[in-house]
Amino acid sequence: MLFNSGAFGVFLIIALLLFWFSERRVRLFVLVGLSYYFYMYNNPVYFFLLAALTIVNFLLAIEIARRPRFARHFLILAVSIDLLSIGFFKYANFFLWQVDFVRILLGAEKTFPLLKIMLPLGISFFTFQMISYVVDTYRGEPAEKSFWNFAAYVSFFPQLVAGPIVRPNVLLPQIKAKHVYNREQAVHGMFLIAQGLIKKIVFADFLGGHVDKMFLDLGGYSALATLVVVYAYAFQIYFDFSGYTDIAIGCGKLFGFEIPINFNLPYTAKSPREFWQRWHISLSTWLRDYLYIPLGGNRQTKERTYLNIMITMLLGGLWHGANWTFVVWGGYHGILLVLERFLKDQFALARRIFSRDSAILSFLSALFTFHLVSLGWILFRSDSLTKAARIFRNILSFDMDFPLEQIPAVLLLIVAAVSHVLRRKWDMEEWFVGLPAPVQAFGYSCAVILTYLFFTEEHRFIYFQF
Repeated sequence: MLFNSGAFGVFLIIALLLFWFSERRVRLFVLVGLSYYFYMYNNPVYFFLLAALTIVNFLLAIEIARRPRFARHFLILAVSIDLLSIGFFKYANFFLWQVDFVRILLGAEKTFPLLKIMLPLGISFFTFQMISYVVDTYRGEPAEKSFWNFAAYVSFFPQLVAGPIVRPNVLLPQIKAKHVYNREQAVHGMFLIAQGLIKKIVFADFLGGHVDKMFLDLGGYSALATLVVVYAYAFQIYFDFSGYTDIAIGCGKLFGFEIPINFNLPYTAKSPREFWQRWHISLSTWLRDYLYIPLGGNRQTKERTYLNIMITMLLGGLWHGANWTFVVWGGYHGILLVLERFLKDQFALARRIFSRDSAILSFLSALFTFHLVSLGWILFRSDSLTKAARIFRNILSFDMDFPLEQIPAVLLLIVAAVSHVLRRKWDMEEWFVGLPAPVQAFGYSCAVILTYLFFTEEHRFIYFQF
């Protein structure tokens, strides 16, 4: 069920009525039921996977807490089951492709038949939440005794399919709390939902049309036209994913839940490290806490620190999909992070430049970082390294021919970039919710008209594929 669909609008209204008009003692069960209905909407088979993994992780976490002597064994079992679930559904055919490639090099003629696997929505997100739960339990956090509380934590529908990845110590206490309707919280939620729909329909989907057109005809674009499309994809993926996150956080507020932010104006970052502190925050902090730090983090030699960064980013790239383009994309960002850290470690001048508070230097650093990130998005968007290489060749052709049909995309990119910069100093959410109710109603009416004018069809969110 897409957030940008009429079906979800009807579902959300019914869900709110059922939740808030139910007795407090049954709201938990209503929430779990609604979440599972939401998840099963497109494919009821998903129910069994989500339910099975929830039961397994709940029981193993209890054993981790109850039997410390065997806690490590139960942890390994739980994490292995979670990772094998992702591995089978997401990477089985990718593994078969690699085996076939090696076999063909060795002279084999027959290839393995590919498995007919449908990737369950959100499997990368809810399995990571379960992993964080069992690892935290192993580290000493109390195990949740109520299965229904844990089931609600795993399946909470606003962030189930594409995050944010919410930690158990953030969401579980809210699930167990007594919820009282808060009008101010609901007003903030409505604003975020409207903002998210505008990001998705007006910006992401419109820019995505230009992006898709180029990727169908790579040879017909000049260097300048290709750069415009690269910028368009940079903002498409940002508005698409942050739009989903806004709607998820907004829906959470309508039910009385606070979901942490997942994006903090990432294209204003002045370095690769700062970019990852602002982009997909829930994933980057998850990788830091459950992969980078357990590998040793920066507690060992500088060379080992660089290696830990590369391993983390390579696996972070692979998490996004079963394709070498994602692995290379992760490695590319790993190299940027290692290079930044190396410069800071070795050169005092680099440390002064990175730490200097200068408006001009900040602007140039942000512009440079944006272009580094945008070049990486070419790998992310391409379905093969060959196609990515062809796009890079287009850019290096230095052909400045500019097609007039790209003018609407350029105008929208200008609006997107300006709004992105202005949000650094202007908290639009607080400003809007402080306006009188009639003015807010007028603003929502304008948002509805705007989304209606730009709406063409119900496009899936980009991160649904992960």
